[in-house]
Amino acid sequence: MRLVFDDRALDDFEQIFDWIAIDSPTNAERVVGRLFSSAELLLSFPLMGRLGQVTGTFEWVVPRLPYVLVYEVDEDEQRVIVIAVLHGARDREL
Repeated sequence: MRLVFDDRALDDFEQIFDWIAIDSPTNAERVVGRLFSSAELLLSFPLMGRLGQVTGTFEWVVPRLPYVLVYEVDEDEQRVIVIAVLHGARDREL
């Protein structure tokens, strides 16, 4: 399996970083780094998330962070595709 980030997910990472960096660039780096490293766990356990709100997706709540990784598993191409990174308290639009 390989890990792929959709453009939407990359934009989400950037927005998360920018928002946190207003108060602390160091914390922004830590949070975004932790989100990326957590996403890498999906390579070993691609079905660990619950079924997503959108058909064909999974959602995994990142431990000790208020973020949800929304992703798809493409068995044919052996890919895990992160399509969004959402804050758990925000309204969802996918």
